[in-house]
Amino acid sequence: MKIPLLIIALILFCFTVHSQQYEFGKVSEVEINQETHALDPEAVASVIYKKGSLSMVYQQGWKYVYEVEARIKIYKNEGFKHATISVPLYRIGAGNNEIFSGLKAFTHNSDGGKITKDRVKNEGIFDEDYNEFWDFKKFTFPNVKEGSVLEYSYKITSPYIVGLPEFYFQAEIPVDFAEYTLKLPEYLGYKSYSKGYISTKRDQSSSFDDFTFTYVPKQNAGNTALGSLKTQFSTVRYTLFTTTYSVKDVPKLISEDYVNNIDNYLTSIKHELEWVKMPETKTKTFSQTWEDVVKAIYKSDKFGKELNQKDYFESELSPLLSSAATNKEKVNIVYEFVKQKMSWNGNYGYYTKDGLKSAYKNRTGNVAEINLMLTAMLRHAGLIANPVLVSTKSWGIPLFPTQMGFNYVVSAVELGKEIILLDATNPFSSPNILPERTINWFGRIIRNDESSLQIDMMPKNASRTIVNMDVKINSTGSIEGRIRNTHTDHSALSFRNKNADVNEKSYINELQNRFVSMDIDEYSIQNKIDPYKPIVETYKFKKENAYDKIGDKIYFSPLFFFAKTKNPFTAEKRELPIDFKYPISDTYMINITLPDGFKVESMPESTALELPEEIGKFGFMISNTENNIQLRVTSEINVSIVPASYYETLKKYFKIMVEKETEKVVLTKI
Repeated sequence: MKIPLLIIALILFCFTVHSQQYEFGKVSEVEINQETHALDPEAVASVIYKKGSLSMVYQQGWKYVYEVEARIKIYKNEGFKHATISVPLYRIGAGNNEIFSGLKAFTHNSDGGKITKDRVKNEGIFDEDYNEFWDFKKFTFPNVKEGSVLEYSYKITSPYIVGLPEFYFQAEIPVDFAEYTLKLPEYLGYKSYSKGYISTKRDQSSSFDDFTFTYVPKQNAGNTALGSLKTQFSTVRYTLFTTTYSVKDVPKLISEDYVNNIDNYLTSIKHELEWVKMPETKTKTFSQTWEDVVKAIYKSDKFGKELNQKDYFESELSPLLSSAATNKEKVNIVYEFVKQKMSWNGNYGYYTKDGLKSAYKNRTGNVAEINLMLTAMLRHAGLIANPVLVSTKSWGIPLFPTQMGFNYVVSAVELGKEIILLDATNPFSSPNILPERTINWFGRIIRNDESSLQIDMMPKNASRTIVNMDVKINSTGSIEGRIRNTHTDHSALSFRNKNADVNEKSYINELQNRFVSMDIDEYSIQNKIDPYKPIVETYKFKKENAYDKIGDKIYFSPLFFFAKTKNPFTAEKRELPIDFKYPISDTYMINITLPDGFKVESMPESTALELPEEIGKFGFMISNTENNIQLRVTSEINVSIVPASYYETLKKYFKIMVEKETEKVVLTKI
């Protein structure tokens, strides 16, 4: 039996990948010449291997040394984005920052049968400031082309041993091999947290090593001489525990539509310090509850202490509050005062940087300075107001209690049993209508007594889009009419964020292009910048070639250009939850006037669909009287996030929706 050469080549490549011992700098001709990935021919790039190793060193206290090396294959131009690597680094001040060192990075190419190597130079290395506590070290590979192999290694030395770096075994491209080795002395106890859908192999071993530490002997009876209490040095032999996690042939995790942050679902592992037991000392526990975390944050001078100051704003705010008749009026007065007074500088974080007084004076600040200021002012108004710690969508979902699990803070006002959430960084936000970045599962409210409560950040009320359209069908092939379009809540916030700075002419051009060569006239908009009222657009329109005419018959969708023509869910299967951001309610009420001399020959039947567990529903109600057609279409998704287990049902649901909305009305001559 003859075996095709292509299959032999793939078998040999797979065998080579899984059998070789990877060595940095030793790029093979097989890797250079590979044109497609053996297991995923459509991949734009792949990780040939990735290794992480973390060990501890003792230098007047424990530090971790984290070393990473990886090799990436680029197959297509679309894979070029993987030629820029971003490494997060924690910083808190000179002498306490994490140290990035030992960078080696090269681009390998084939040139006339020879393998060439281009080094990443200083001009390809840069720093990006994320907030007061985090930087990103970034480096970009030179001379990247289809077929390139990229290689890099670096080291991070850090004194922050409470939370170790998260190691990712999976990516948006296939990973042929990934390995993470963790070496911990017997004096440090960690617990691990993993996420994702891929199982990892775990190997453990132990060995012996020596290290020198310092200590001060305990004072006891008969041991009172001053010399006996001097710092002592001791060298001891200890047990070193090594754990190695590894995986092979990890499929890419595709970034699909309706996913909030794909990093939340990539297979990874992270470790948190649980206890320390040094020689001659008692065990010190570090395992924290969320209560421990919020108390530590609240006690900081850059958080809790700031909430007690009011002298910098009292003279300006108090006169405004004198006109408030209800607590809700007080909330709105304070909220609008802060939004108009302050401008967000784009920096995240839950600690202030320059302090609330300085931020108030300069009229600009980070997230904490604006929203802690808001909280302080709400308390001054006599309201029960407290900060809420949040992890934004881009930051991810905290896996365990840790201060690093949060990167944002908003404010909450308690009016009886009602909790109102506020974020003054966005001028178009309104009570309980927060910027999308904050809508990420749960936050944690911190009260004055340092107690805390988990709070659901997901919106409960549906954001509505209501379209009223009167349309006349002309026998010449055109349609014309008037549209009234209303947006509420997050739908209105999204509209304002996108279009607040867009002039009317530009917006009308974009609208005309969106509906493909439609002429718009008499456009008007109400409440464009008023976040407490719905957006209301009205305009006249005319569109040529708006339907199909064959012989004496006219064919058109009664939703016209508002019809959904594509199912957003087409993948065979899905492992990730479906994120609609917030509950949605869309309503289309359309009145259609038929052209003279025509009548309805056939039209779609009315129908109604419901998703299980009241997740959503769809209604399509159509009727015909004389020369008019009345249509009412409603579509509701009642939850922000739908579990992946409902994917097949949701896929069929949207398929039926698309089919129904694109069905044709058929008119025939009388």
